Amino acid sequence: LRERIEELAAQLQGLAADGARARPVLVYFDIVGIAWPIRCLLHAAGVDYEYIQITAEEWFGFRQDGSEEPVGPKLKDLFVNTHIPRYVDADVDLSQSLVIMQYLAKKHGLYGDSLTEELRIQEVMCHCYDAVFQFSGLFRVNFKYGKPRDHADEELKKFLRGGQNSYQMQLAGFTRYLGLNKTGSGFMVGTRLSIADLHAFNVLANWFKAFDRALFTTVAPELDVYINHIAVLPAVSHYIRHKQEPTLWFPGEFGAKMMHRLTTPEELQGLTTLGPEPGPAL
Repeated sequence: LRERIEELAAQLQGLAADGARARPVLVYFDIVGIAWPIRCLLHAAGVDYEYIQITAEEWFGFRQDGSEEPVGPKLKDLFVNTHIPRYVDADVDLSQSLVIMQYLAKKHGLYGDSLTEELRIQEVMCHCYDAVFQFSGLFRVNFKYGKPRDHADEELKKFLRGGQNSYQMQLAGFTRYLGLNKTGSGFMVGTRLSIADLHAFNVLANWFKAFDRALFTTVAPELDVYINHIAVLPAVSHYIRHKQEPTLWFPGEFGAKMMHRLTTPEELQGLTTLGPEPGPAL
């Protein structure tokens, strides 16, 4: 494992935007996490890219079997903001997920058809990020590591009960954004697929619905229709079937220690109806 970490460290330190670079590089964990929209977009656009996957052990520099035995340097310290994903191609070296999504969406025509649509797409993407990571987001209440058990359990119950800063409140925001699109297209913005849809799909299906399927379909049936509308698109169905990682968050003992839920393959299975087996295409 130490040798693997040292090899990865050397590889990561050698990455840089280079006009001679033939293939883009994406660096992320070996989970769905927040890189799903980036990977799905690249897959749908037919981009040939190198994907460097990093495990929790490699990222944090210690074993995830409960022993926390040091196994090498922390790869996280090699990143400009100590976060991933990181995307590198001939022109850019980017380390913020929203910026990567915006860059690729513009490059591949998934950023709306007007300035008004572009700005609305940015709004939806910010809400997607907040719904997971903001102080009232799902990640915070799902993260139990280092919290007293009673406190972590009560925090989760309160989040699911409804009201201010709750599961239901976050979904209501998505419902309102969807309602602002008067075209009848079924997409978040405009008349066709955009990066807002890929980001919203990941958050709504792989985070919120996977977290509590019964509650999701009860309180937000229109969002369940929406994620199924996105899932049947040929490129999205093909990605879910053939490329999507098996778990949302880190699996095994390490993941279970960190999170209440979202660490098993079963939680991502059957969340939506997929379209017929096609080749990938936007």
